[in-house]
This record gives sequence, structure tokens and C-alpha cells, in this order.
Amino acid sequence: MLEGLEAAMRRLPSHHEAIPALRLKHAAVKAGFGGEQELDKVFGGYSFSMKHGIFHDLSLASSTYFQMDTLFITPWYAVLFEVKNIAGELTVTENPPQLIRTLDSGQVSGFKSPIAQLQSNCELFQDWLYSRDLSLPVYGAVVMAYASQRIEVFDTKTPVLFPSSVPSYIRKLPTTSPLLDDATFDHLLLLLSSGHRQFIPSPICGTYSIRRSDIRTGVICPECGFIGMGWNRRRWECMNCGFRCSEAHKQAIRDWFLLFGGKMMNKDCREFLHLERQQNANRMLRDMNLHTEGANRNRTYTIWISASQKKRT
Repeated sequence: MLEGLEAAMRRLPSHHEAIPALRLKHAAVKAGFGGEQELDKVFGGYSFSMKHGIFHDLSLASSTYFQMDTLFITPWYAVLFEVKNIAGELTVTENPPQLIRTLDSGQVSGFKSPIAQLQSNCELFQDWLYSRDLSLPVYGAVVMAYASQRIEVFDTKTPVLFPSSVPSYIRKLPTTSPLLDDATFDHLLLLLSSGHRQFIPSPICGTYSIRRSDIRTGVICPECGFIGMGWNRRRWECMNCGFRCSEAHKQAIRDWFLLFGGKMMNKDCREFLHLERQQNANRMLRDMNLHTEGANRNRTYTIWISASQKKRT
């Protein structure tokens, strides 16, 4: 999502009507991603004594698809962490379930309640376990990415933590006799990995109603940002700064998929990269290890664009 938004912002004229919405979404997505990284750092630097698995951005299917920011799972229990990184004075209400953000400027905005979202995910994950004849207590906690964040929460049993207090919270959870033996737990980790549904972002132009003709085509210089590098003697050359490289087209092709989606043909590649020779486009597309269908003039290319998913045991 971040990459797609950035592709649109650098390929649209600065005065384009979609730019303000793209910038707002980019800031929100980047903040959320940064918040999750703060919790990742805690898990990466802490050693838990019990057998466990940690999954980030895990998407599963129960009665509906759901995604967990972080899942910490052991033979005794599972914990879902919902991470938030939102600036301003935050208030979480119960009825209606909502997060209300007030900025210093006085601007008030409403968001989905992290507590309601977390409770829903806990129930869906519990159902996911039951459908596989597995039973574990499922706990949940909301994690505010930074201690500087200010939040007021209604009277709820759902813990609201900062990343540094997450290990202490985990250590206090009950561990008597494990509910899953080692073989069953290892099998559960495999089920979680294999059940992950890759996230495929919607094409940016479709999401924001951007006309294809508004997108500036051409290969972007990695050195100065000039759009329209020229292909000469198996290298791209920037007409603005003189920088040369052989792989600048890879980001441009990736931009095409992020912006437009669907299947690319040789003609699409040539038009977007400003190439004349069909053979050059064929070689570039082939070298990117894209999924292909058809042959000769009917050959199409697709790319697998997904969010990264990590597991640590």
C-alpha cells in the first residue's frame, strides 16, 4: 500500500486533485506501519523462556477474513495485539464503539474502535481454532506504539499497553499444564503459516478514481527523480543528471502493477517504459520472473505483490 501510494504521488502532477487524499492515506499507513515496527523491535530483542511462535500481519479465514497485527502463541494460550499509532488526544468510547481523535488544532476525527476490532479478531481466531479441533484461551491487548500518545479509555477489561510493557504482560499470563503437546503445537504453527492469505492491495488508480492518462509514464531516475530515462546499449541513462544503470525499469514495471493492476502485455511495457523494440521489453519482463500466460503476442505477465509476513519460533 505504501509503495503504491508513493508510486502515484511521484507519477502524478503536483497539482492533481487526488494528491491531498493520497498524502493523507500515505501518512496514516506509514504511521500504522511504524507503530507495528515498534512492537516488532520489542519481540526481536526479548527472549521468552516458553515455547512460542510470533506472527506479524497474519491474515486468516474464519466466517470472514481477518488480519492480526501481531499474534503471540504458546501451548498454553494465544495473545492478539492490536497496534495503534495515531497522533492527538485519543478517546475510546463504548457506545458507539469508536476512537475519537482531537488534534491540537481542534480538528476532531472518528476511527474504528481498536477494542471492538480486537474483540472481533479474538472471536474469529477462537472460531478458527475450534474448526480445527483445537482449544486455547485467546487474550487480547491494544498496544499504543509510543508512550507519548495520550488516550482515555472507557471501563474495559481489555489491556491498553505500550510496547515496553508487553513482555511483562505476557509473563503474567497463566501457565500451568500446557494444553497442546509439542507435536500438536508444531502442527498448529504449520496450519497458521499455510492458512495465511496473502494481502493483494487494490490498484491505486482504481481506488482513487485516477485516470490512466493522468499518470506520467517513463522510467524514473533513481539518482535525481527525473522521469523519462532513455535505454541505450543495455543501460538506462538519465537525460537530466547523466546517471546510468541497467535495472531502473524494475521499479517502473512494479509501479505499473501497483497503479493499474491486472495483466501486462509487451505493448503495455513498451508504452510505459518508452521502449521501441519488442525484444528489449521481452527480455526485461522475462528477467523479472513474472508469472506468464499465453504465448507470443498473446503472452501476459502478472506480479505477486503482497505484504510481508514473518514468523519466529
